[in-house]
Order: sequence, then structure tokens, then C-alpha cells
Amino acid sequence: MSEVVRVTRTRTEEQTDGSLRPRSSHSRRSSRSPRPPPSTSSARPPRGLIKRLIVACDGTWLNSDNGMQNGSLAIPSNVTRISRAIKSETRDGIQQIVYYQEGVGSEGLPINRFVAGTTGQGLGSNVREGYSFLSNNYDPGDEIFLIGFSRGAFTARSIAGLISEVGLLTKRGLQSLVEVFHDVQHQHDPDYRPKNPDIPFPNKPSARNPAYRDQLYRRGLTDLNVSIKAIGVFDTVGSLGIPRVGWLTKVGLQTAESDRMQFYDTKISNRIENAFQALALDEKRSAFAPAVWEKPPGNRTNLRQVWFPGVHSNIGGGYDDQQLANLTLAWMMAQLTPFLEFHRHFIIQQEEENIDYYKHERKRVRPWGFGKIYDSKTGLYNLGGGKTRTPGQYFLTDPDDVTKSLDRPLMNTHEYMHPSVRTRIRLKGPGVEDDGRYDPEAMDDWKLVVEYPDGPQGRPNIYWKARFKSRNVSTRVLPESPLWDLERELLAMDPETEEYVLHPPPTRNRGGDDDGGSRVSGASLPTRSRGRDDDGPRMSGALPPPGIDDHRRSEEFDDRTQEVREIRGSRPHSTVLLDETDENGRRRVIEEVDADGKKRIVEEKYTVRKRG
Repeated sequence: MSEVVRVTRTRTEEQTDGSLRPRSSHSRRSSRSPRPPPSTSSARPPRGLIKRLIVACDGTWLNSDNGMQNGSLAIPSNVTRISRAIKSETRDGIQQIVYYQEGVGSEGLPINRFVAGTTGQGLGSNVREGYSFLSNNYDPGDEIFLIGFSRGAFTARSIAGLISEVGLLTKRGLQSLVEVFHDVQHQHDPDYRPKNPDIPFPNKPSARNPAYRDQLYRRGLTDLNVSIKAIGVFDTVGSLGIPRVGWLTKVGLQTAESDRMQFYDTKISNRIENAFQALALDEKRSAFAPAVWEKPPGNRTNLRQVWFPGVHSNIGGGYDDQQLANLTLAWMMAQLTPFLEFHRHFIIQQEEENIDYYKHERKRVRPWGFGKIYDSKTGLYNLGGGKTRTPGQYFLTDPDDVTKSLDRPLMNTHEYMHPSVRTRIRLKGPGVEDDGRYDPEAMDDWKLVVEYPDGPQGRPNIYWKARFKSRNVSTRVLPESPLWDLERELLAMDPETEEYVLHPPPTRNRGGDDDGGSRVSGASLPTRSRGRDDDGPRMSGALPPPGIDDHRRSEEFDDRTQEVREIRGSRPHSTVLLDETDENGRRRVIEEVDADGKKRIVEEKYTVRKRG
């Protein structure tokens, strides 16, 4: 077995022969689980000889090696923190080796950082470097893990895609990595002509042709019997992997190179055993549309994609208030715990550090799930416009024109809503920048259902049901994600909220609107039929009548009292007391409170016109 050096990051340079030469390295501790799952390799080495290889790719402009940023300590991303949480050796003596890779645009002069961050320059090198680390250190029986945030998530997914396409190149095959990478990168381009048509072998066909990888294998240039144990990503952005801003393309900053560095589809490969993605519910920058996975027919990957409250960097980490990032970190660590061994108390330490931040800033400690949602619509990428995210309603993107979506919804996406979404809404948590109550526009098309099929003492069924019926989408129900052990430990630090999260009051369900057992895009469903529920509490107890849809901006969150207070001059506050529909129409009873605190009851009736 070749000697393995424990590294967190190895910068490399491409030589003229296509091989990679290390420039610098340093060590970091990493981890693994007590019961390693069986390998796909037929001849598994003794337990003490196998190892786990973890490639951790950070987001744009992020670098954990750079402790200072703009004169102050840099806030670590979740990629950095999860890398630090991994033990370097398990209790069984298994090495867990972390390769940390800084994000694009994190080094150099400001202009260089700007160009790299806005165009994706350097992404190809990042993919090849991470892939080279695996090729140089992999032995049969080893397990591969990929972790990433933002465009680091794209890098991780691209490494997985490269392994799925051509396997893991051997030491001999690695000399031709640059040519192989370009061949795979251009496999859908009918006009592509390789600069080196005889490398890695003479008369090579298109990489799209199965004969290409067959020849690599027969010549001893690749190992096709390599799988990826798990990939965990935080909010992969861009419809096909790269944030797109129209005016940047027009002025030539987002070039053809950016176009080539994109996913050709969002289907997940069978070579990936487990795939996990945390998604930002409140991100509204058009350039940051999420790249949601789908499972093609026959795929056996264990896929989970969960929506959390917050914007892009709330999910991937990096803001001063890390409470929401701690939720996604705990969830991701919980998904990976069966396969990797972590420092057990790491997540609690992270939450304690965030509590210290509140105290240092003289702010009250926020309840679980109430961390600050920052306004991400600032800076360069905001110039691309805004768009509300649409859970369960994403479509396949045209690989020939990334600005267009095909008329086919993504199937089997296995999307879930995190309990913090439901809790923040129903407990009237603060909105974006603590302005008003939390009322995510992304959930306008969904209504919450909480039911106790086995009685009040039983376990609740909790899911979100689509309000629409006629749209061309594959998802009609989004289940709530369960809370895993690490998440429960975090929740237990807030006993009052814990009781509400685990034992929520039921919603008002009425019959006559059964979902017919429709699938939840592959996610696990409660087996019982469900009744209709308009769920007044789900919108923070305040569903405005038609024409009064402005309460998001009529209130603000007081950090000291942890209360939502009304701003003078705001519109009347409205609470839905009754909202029902029958064959004759709709009846709604609303309680309005004006600025002077006076209440009045308004009853509205709408007649349903019958067709034909």
C-alpha cells in the first residue's frame, strides 16, 4: 500500500505532461465511524489497512487557512467546521484523511478575487486537484467522501461526476488527467476537437461513447470499481452549477469557460451510495437558483434534500450569527455519522460559541431556529434580479441553453422540510433582517398539516401539502424531516422550544380533500390519508385577507425582548379565525386590530361559480 500523508489541503500545479506537482501541505485531524459499511471491492483489506478519504471544498471567497479577513477573524463555513469535527483516526484504528480546498476567489489581489469569484475561474483546477488527491491516495477497499458549499458543492458534485464517467484514474492514467477532464467536459459538444487526439490513447472516441472508458480500463489507466460512500453539500447554486448574471455575460465576464464548467444534468449517479443536500428556503437572488438532485429510474442512491430557514450563507455558514448554520451542520453531521466518526461534542461547542456571541453583543439568546436571517440581496449578484425559491417545483434545465427550463419537472427529488421551518412560522419568529414575522414566500403554495393518527399521546404525522392542483409538477406533499440524534442534542439546549417542536399542536383538518396517496417526489410519506387543512397558525396566526398582504413589512423583531412589535403607521393586523370552503363558496371570518388596539370582526363570503 502506498504511504498516505494526512493533509487538509494540497495546492498543485499542472506540469507540461499533465501530472500534478504538490506545492504545499499541512495536517488536520479527521474522522470515521465504528462500523464501516461493506465496500464494493471484492477483496477487502484488513480493517486496520483501509482508510477514508474526505475531500472538503469550500465556497466562493472562503478559506479556513486565512484566519483574518478584513482585519477581523474570519467566520468559518460549515465545510471548515465539519472538516475540523472529523477525527483523524477512529476507535477501530481507521484513518480518516481530510483534504480541505479553499473556495474559488479566496486568494490574490482584490481584482483577481473578484474575477475568480464572479466567473468561476479556477473551478476546473479545483476539480482536478480534488480528483488527483483521491487518485494518488486511493487503495481498493478505501471509502470516498465529498463535502462542499456553494460552488465548492459544485466542485464536489463535479468530482463525483468525473468518477461516475471514467472511474478513478490510476497513477499511470493520472498523467493524462487534463486531457481526460477536457474530453469529459466537452462530451456533449458536437464541435469539440481535442488538442491531443492521441492522449490518453490513439483514435479515441467521444467521452460520451462507452468505448472511451472501456479503453481506459483495458489499458490499465482507470479503476471502474470505485464508488462514493457519501456526498454532502450545502446549497449548490446555479441552475446547472454556476450562478448566472445576465449583464456579466454580456460584458464578457461570464465566458464560454463558465458555460463549459456546468452540470449537464442534475441526475444523481448510481456510483454515489448516499447523497445529502441542505437547501436555503429564503434565498431570493436569481443567480443563486438551487441545483436540486433527482433520482433516475432504477437508481439506488439514498438521497435526502432538506429545506431550512435562511439564505445561502445561513445554510453554508459564514455569518456572525451561526445559529441557523448550526442547524444545517448538525443535520449534515447526523447524516454522515453512520459512515464517519466525529468528535462527539463538537456541535454543542459550536452552539455554545454562538451563545457567547449573543452575550458579547449584549443580545438575548435566541430560541432554537430563531437565528438571524440575513438579507443576501446585496452586492454584485443582486444585480441579476430576484426570484423566490419553489420547493418541490423545479424543472429539468436545458443543457444547450442554461437560461431555459425544459417542460419536465424533476422527479424523485426526495425533498423534505426541516422542523425549524414549521417552528419559526408557528411561533412567530423574526423575518429577514429581523423585520416582521417569519412568513416565507417560498411556502405560499403549501399548507402545513399536523395530525395525530394514534391519538394525542402518539407520534404526529407532519407534512406540507400543495395548495395547487393543476400545475405540471411531480411533488404534491413535502414531509417534515425527522430530527436525528445530533439535532436533538442541539434542540435539548432550549427545553421550552423542544417541547413544542416534538409535540406540536394539531392543525385544523377537515375532510374532503384527500391527496389520493400521491408520492412526495420519492420521500417517505405517512401512510394514512389526509384531510384538508387551511391551518391558520401556520402563517404566524396572521393570514391577511385579499388586498392586505403587507404584514411582512409592518412589524420588526426586538432582539432584547425576543418579541415582534408593530411599527407605528402600519396596516391593520389580521388574524384568520375561520376559513372554510364548501360547494356554495368560501366563508372567512377575520379579526382585525388597528393601530390603536381596537378589534373588529369581519366576515367575508365568496360565491363559487359553477362551470357549464
